[in-house]
Amino acid sequence: MKKSVKKILTVISAMALTLSSLGVTQAATADQTLLNTYGAKYGRVGTCVNLYQLQNQQTLNVIKQRYNSVTLENEMKPDAMLGGSPTLISVAEAKSLGYYIPSNYTESTVPKINFSTVDKVLKICYENNLGLRGHTLVWHGQTPNWFFKTNYNGGTGFVSQSVMNARMEFYIKTVMNHVYTSQYGSVVYAWDVVNEYLHSPGGTGWVSIYGGVTTSPQFVKDAFRYANETLSYFKLTDKVSLFYNDYNEYMEADNIVKMINFINAEKKICNGVGGQAHLETSFPSASYFKQAYTKFANAGLEIQITEFDAGASSEQAQATYVYDIMKSVNEIKKSGGKITGFTWWGLSDDVSWRRDKNPLLHSNLNTPKASYYRTLDAFTDVFGR
Repeated sequence: MKKSVKKILTVISAMALTLSSLGVTQAATADQTLLNTYGAKYGRVGTCVNLYQLQNQQTLNVIKQRYNSVTLENEMKPDAMLGGSPTLISVAEAKSLGYYIPSNYTESTVPKINFSTVDKVLKICYENNLGLRGHTLVWHGQTPNWFFKTNYNGGTGFVSQSVMNARMEFYIKTVMNHVYTSQYGSVVYAWDVVNEYLHSPGGTGWVSIYGGVTTSPQFVKDAFRYANETLSYFKLTDKVSLFYNDYNEYMEADNIVKMINFINAEKKICNGVGGQAHLETSFPSASYFKQAYTKFANAGLEIQITEFDAGASSEQAQATYVYDIMKSVNEIKKSGGKITGFTWWGLSDDVSWRRDKNPLLHSNLNTPKASYYRTLDAFTDVFGR
């Protein structure tokens, strides 16, 4: 036997022993990828990125090999679009730029919205056959405080609910209109319209203006109405989904279902729930996680797991835990749950917002972990090859 062949067999044998020690009992076949398993079954399989990563050709090539969807980690959030301080323009100038100005908008100025990064991302996604999740329109976090204040001045008091309603409609419809009037806008297939409302802290803009958290928040319902009206205008209601997105969703399942039922009481304007699923091997258990998502499925909600990662003390512990979680998700899908997307929150541990927890499927861009193989095994064990 040639030395080169012996060397290859030795490496393969060592890899098998390593995977076995990490709890990988059934290594995925060489032709399996996240894209041709989860992507094919769920429709969308994705990761979170930034513009810099998309502009790096090597990184972009890897993204395309593994995923058919991306979410911008921060660059579509309100503070990135509006800026730390406002650049105010007249209503007339705003209209000339294509901004949507509601009929009940009574102020003389609006803040300018910076679409530079979004436009670049739309083009890259379009040219590389990648879908884009719009994340996010309404959120208490990463929204500049001045957006809620009189004359858009952070040093003044909060505006009234009626003024804020008009501002919210202006912002949601202007952002969505900009996307869908773009020649590349067709890549945006979903929006997180409202993010983490059920975890809104006191003192933040939305709570200060509209009051404390309930399961029947009118301004949240209005946000979905504005987004739905925009989709209706562009004839996209059957092509683009609108989500309520939150963390610890497995602990809030009943309240999420109750709130979405309130939002959809007169007309279905919220398609379903985006579950962030920032997990730890210690909590939640796979059975608890499955119980919550079964509630979402039984309520007839569309489900997208939007920001998945799983912190762990060791690679072996993560591999075992991720297998159990992914097997549960696949079982819900197989039993009829409308799960239409799964997004990992980052390309690899070294660029993760939780990098100290090593929470992703790759340690770096090109190095898969045991949890990667177990994720594929979880698919095979439920759906077959």
